[in-house]
Amino acid sequence: MYLNLHKTHISEHLKKIAKDLYNENMMKKYFKMPVKIQFKQVVISKFLNIIVFNLLWVGLVLGRETLIYLTFPSLLIYLACLIHIGNLKLYQILLPALIGIAIDSSLTFFGIFIFPESSLIIPFWLIVLWINFSTTLTLSLSFIGKNKLVAFGLGATALPFNYTVGERLGAVTFHEPYIFSILILVLVWSISFPILFIVSDENFIKRLRIR
Repeated sequence: MYLNLHKTHISEHLKKIAKDLYNENMMKKYFKMPVKIQFKQVVISKFLNIIVFNLLWVGLVLGRETLIYLTFPSLLIYLACLIHIGNLKLYQILLPALIGIAIDSSLTFFGIFIFPESSLIIPFWLIVLWINFSTTLTLSLSFIGKNKLVAFGLGATALPFNYTVGERLGAVTFHEPYIFSILILVLVWSISFPILFIVSDENFIKRLRIR
C-alpha cells in the first residue's frame, strides 16, 4: 500500500514538472535567462580578456602583417561581443586606443621608434594592437585604474618593458642611444598610462557634457 502511494506521489510530481517545463514562462525562466546571463558573464570575464589579449598580442607582434588577416577579424568579433553582449561603450575602447596610437605615431615621427614596415607612421598591426590593449583597461586591468599611483608606477615600468619585449622580437627598433629611448618611454607612459584609465571610464563622456 505504501509503495503504491509512493508511486502515485512520484507520478503526480513528474506530471507537475512536465507541465511547468512546457509552460512558456517557466521555459524562459529556466532556460533562456540563465544561458543569456552566463554567456554575458563569459564575454566580459577578466579571464577571457587576458586570454584574448595575449593570443592577439602574440599574433600581432610576432606575425605582424603576415597574420593580420587572422588577428584583425578575431579582434572585431571580440569587440562586437563586448559591445553588443557585454554592454561596453565603443568610446571606452576607441578613446584610449586613439591616445596610444597618437603617442606611438609621435614617437615614430620624431625617430624614437623605427619600424621596418614604415617610416613616418606606425604600421597597421600596431593600430590593431592598441585597440586590443584598450579592451583590458575596463576588464582585466581595471583594478589598476582605481589607484592613480599604481597606474603611474606601472606606466613608468611595465609599458617600457613591454616595448622592449617587442623590440627584442624584431617588431620595432629603438633610436640610439638605447637608454635615451627607454627614458623617453618612462617619461611618456608614467604620465599617459593613468590617462588611459580616465578616458576608458564609462562615465567619462557624461562628465564632459556636464562641464
